[in-house]
Amino acid sequence: MVYLETTLLTLGLLIVLGAYAHYWHRTGDWRGVARFWARGMALSVAEFKAQRAGVLLLLLAVVIRFARALMLW
Repeated sequence: MVYLETTLLTLGLLIVLGAYAHYWHRTGDWRGVARFWARGMALSVAEFKAQRAGVLLLLLAVVIRFARALMLW
């Protein structure tokens, strides 16, 4: 279970960072990447889907960590 959690966290982070790196390479807008929470980024469809998939994996890893912590408590 620990390996699954770590794998999901790592994979999710790599996917999100990959989507932002692709955006940066495509647009050259490093300020948009630095302020990713602002609405200034215009992601392509593929970048948007990759970002959402990465965030979903990160969220799933957090849910698994909470469930594991509750079971051990």
